[in-house]
Amino acid sequence: MKLNRKETAELIKAMEGDILITTHKNPDGDAVGSSLGWYNFLKKLGKSVKIVYRDRIPYFFDYLPNVNEVEVAEEIRREFDWVIITDVSEPKRTGFEEIPAKRSLVIDHHITAEPFTNYFIVEPDISSTCELSYYIMKLISEELIDRSVALPIYTGILTDTGSFNYSNTSLDTHLVAAELLKKGVEPYTVYTSIFERNRINRYKLLELVLKTLKFALDQRVAHITLFRKFLEETGAYPEESEGFINYPRSIDGVEVAVFFKEIEENFWKVSLRSKGKINVAEVAKNLGGGGHRMAAGYEKRGSIDKVKEELFKELELAFEKEYYESIS
Repeated sequence: MKLNRKETAELIKAMEGDILITTHKNPDGDAVGSSLGWYNFLKKLGKSVKIVYRDRIPYFFDYLPNVNEVEVAEEIRREFDWVIITDVSEPKRTGFEEIPAKRSLVIDHHITAEPFTNYFIVEPDISSTCELSYYIMKLISEELIDRSVALPIYTGILTDTGSFNYSNTSLDTHLVAAELLKKGVEPYTVYTSIFERNRINRYKLLELVLKTLKFALDQRVAHITLFRKFLEETGAYPEESEGFINYPRSIDGVEVAVFFKEIEENFWKVSLRSKGKINVAEVAKNLGGGGHRMAAGYEKRGSIDKVKEELFKELELAFEKEYYESIS
């Protein structure tokens, strides 16, 4: 059942019993921020709540309040009365084969979202799941939004807007950020915790990945590849490749950047970034994934050559569509 903000607030306020909170695998800032923000908020609301991820949290989010209370598990072994799933709508993207809960709620902002839960709220035009969560929390009880809630929420907004630089950043996004600062968030602390604690391993990994830079479709597409052996050679963590896709995206004349990451043999995570002309959410959806107009992704099995060929065909169709729409 689709809900608006007020209905979602009323539903959460009325939740009884044991509540599970989770998000998508390989959690990013918005996933961690929204789920941990809700965890801290619901604890203050007096709810019985547990937070479980499929994958571990990147080390640069270790400054967040109660981050050590996040449990990492391959499966969820007990049944809950409710599950709240943030920043993702497709069950396979949580990483869990099954989520045993009597009732479920999705809070998400992806345009390709296809909720599978009893209840859902999805707002594709908003900057992040964290910004949406903040509005809902205010409707429940603004007094409960202290620093322990505000800090993860601000973190998710910061990371999903590219430090307030992406096109999904609105006037309201900045107003929310200002309100969060009043709750005790220190922007410098957040920024330095995430972006200024890089290990040398990250730069060794970047060197190897940039050596794979190639172009396709008349230089309109730039792509890089991270092979598993690169992680072994450099001792880098997978999350330390965060932001690498911005290098090919920044090249003059490139409209779409692609980052191929080898998860295991013949299994790839593909990230797409657009400068605006191409709707990469549509491209990703056609290949089994989703996301936003300018940032999307999917996972695919097969050889790297096969995965590239399939993607480039979809991108070629997307460029043709954009061309005919521009002259019509």
